[in-house]
Amino acid sequence: MTVRKAVAVKHSSERILTTHTGSLPRPDALVQLHMERARGVSVPDAVYEKAVADAVDDIVRKQIEVGVDIIDDGEQSKAGFVAYSNERLAGFEP
Repeated sequence: MTVRKAVAVKHSSERILTTHTGSLPRPDALVQLHMERARGVSVPDAVYEKAVADAVDDIVRKQIEVGVDIIDDGEQSKAGFVAYSNERLAGFEP
């Protein structure tokens, strides 16, 4: 598991800080793992957690490289909004 340190909240009186909303592209291998889990295929937790941690590390690095001020995980651990909603909320059908 990757250990991340807390970062102070950024403020600026010089410009508007930038970020994005929603998810960012996931690596193909992680998308495949999300799909397998959704189909009920057994995916070892260690394999899945490493894939998510690696994807988060990569997407955070990319956000820093392009100058995004407010960094997040890009929702790498979520298969997508509909799948995430179906997992977390009752009463919805695809």
